[in-house]
Amino acid sequence: MLSYGRLGLLGRNGWYCKESDVERWFGLAGWRGLRDAHVAEYFNYSFIAFEESWGPNQPLLANLGLPYNVEYVGADKAAGTIKARLDADVPVFFYLWTPHPLNARYSLNRIQLPTYSAERFGQGRSDYPTDVLEKVGSKRLAELAPDVATLYSRYQIANDVQEAMLVTMDIRGLSVAQAVCEWMRQEESRTIWQEWLPSEHLECSVGSIINGSDCQACPAGSGSLGGSATACTLCAPGNPCPNLATVDAASPRIHFF
Repeated sequence: MLSYGRLGLLGRNGWYCKESDVERWFGLAGWRGLRDAHVAEYFNYSFIAFEESWGPNQPLLANLGLPYNVEYVGADKAAGTIKARLDADVPVFFYLWTPHPLNARYSLNRIQLPTYSAERFGQGRSDYPTDVLEKVGSKRLAELAPDVATLYSRYQIANDVQEAMLVTMDIRGLSVAQAVCEWMRQEESRTIWQEWLPSEHLECSVGSIINGSDCQACPAGSGSLGGSATACTLCAPGNPCPNLATVDAASPRIHFF
């Protein structure tokens, strides 16, 4: 197997509360604020977690001297429990990770924990590590399918982009393919995914030309038949260039293979 670079996603577990709670209790930006007796009472001395095996939550609470009881609600119920409390706008202190749809759906605050180190994390005394995800593939991919290899090596997606698609699936019941397709159709998304494409498979609309991995409108007085054109054609004097009229250049057509 061969690495095709970083995926762009950064996986990270942690402790969360609502951003409005930080505005109410300023010290909640960091874990020391959780020691405040008023804050602990505000959260009803409760910390919601998924499963006991999912990270050293209980040892970390104890080692930091935090007076909270861990409420393990199960992997299948935890997200729903947290969501219900967020919807009800009641205090909730909980374990979560990114990327996760709750991060995009609600204004959440990740509480700063003691700086991560592998040794201290193993002892239940530090923050969670950050998982840098990478893409792997066959060494023969470039030989067998060079366009796919190019697309794969260029493909990157950030946490907020994936979380936005996860929210679309969660709220509207879309499939993965439907959520991705809807995201790709959004104008602001084009600048992201067009950078992934092999330029030879990019076709532009009439009035625009290929410029790198994007479509660029021809300047006034010139035009293009679109497609794979890389240069604009000057219009003859007095000729309105009916077949080369500048039109919407922001709607490329993508063809693979």
